[in-house]
Amino acid sequence: MSNDQIDEYEQGERVRKWLRDNGGAVFGGIALGLAAIAGFQFYQSHLANQRVEASRQFDRFVDAQEAGEAEKAGGLAASLATNFADTPYPALAALRRASVLVAEGKAEEALNALDAAIPGTRDVALAQLMQLRAARAEVLLGRHDAALARLGRVDLQSYRAMREELRGDVLAAQGQRDEARRAYQDALAATDVASPTRVLLELKLADVGGSAQTSEA
Repeated sequence: MSNDQIDEYEQGERVRKWLRDNGGAVFGGIALGLAAIAGFQFYQSHLANQRVEASRQFDRFVDAQEAGEAEKAGGLAASLATNFADTPYPALAALRRASVLVAEGKAEEALNALDAAIPGTRDVALAQLMQLRAARAEVLLGRHDAALARLGRVDLQSYRAMREELRGDVLAAQGQRDEARRAYQDALAATDVASPTRVLLELKLADVGGSAQTSEA
């Protein structure tokens, strides 16, 4: 046997010995790795299926609302909150339900629907939008201090204009013209110059003794 053959034989023996000593751990690790990959894929598939089913149920909720089937819509909204809390659909259902209830003159029920959904909403933008809607319901119920407290929980820049306009409405209703004027000016500063909402804001600002020119200065 040549030296090269001896070297190959020895190397082979070393490999076989290492596998005997460590093979269980190696193959166990491979098995665990494969199981982890399979588990992750199953989880991702489960999430995708959850989103699809939540979307379908939300569509049924919308259909029931539009058909005037309030009891059915309420049941579907409750099911979304219970079974699909990790999706945005419970929050979207609460927003739609609150809008319908306010239009029907049921501001208190709208407020209850929003308050039930807010704690479980992980999306910050959706949660703060619900706080804005809840603040509007508080205003309709004449609870101005409660409305201002809710507005204090809204700090996203994208909601600045809506927040400050509503703050101005509340302060104006309380007779605090100077504070209302500052709020409307802030709302105007956060509103695009091409936005159609500027006209109404400018009218509100004028009602409390302000002007658009002053707010832009």
